[in-house]
Amino acid sequence: MDALYQKQILDYAQKSRASKPLDRPTHTATLDNPTCGDRVEISLEVSSQNVKKMGVAVRGCALCEAGAGLAIECFTGQTDQTIRQLTEAFSDWLTGHGAKAPTPQMEHFTPVQSIRNRHKCVLLACHATLKALSAE
Repeated sequence: MDALYQKQILDYAQKSRASKPLDRPTHTATLDNPTCGDRVEISLEVSSQNVKKMGVAVRGCALCEAGAGLAIECFTGQTDQTIRQLTEAFSDWLTGHGAKAPTPQMEHFTPVQSIRNRHKCVLLACHATLKALSAE
């Protein structure tokens, strides 16, 4: 279990704790994980289909916080299409259906691959981001 909470994952969790929702977002979404009670609120500033700024508020476990920190790092500056592709590839890799992590940052979540009931925690911010981008 110690490998699960390695330094890199805890650093991502800290990144999400330091984030605040944006004052004037163009897109927002909230997602809950009813299984464990995690909740992620995403706020985005999107211009020309590109995420310029991202804010998160997480009420959840360290893995949920870490997933939100990872989303901030990997999704800021990306287009909505790239974010969709990264989320799908990360989900596939996390569940063992992808050969390689889509980014070096996502590779830090290798210890989570074998713990299926924690995948949703890690992916909650990714899915909340997609939900925000889908809302018009």
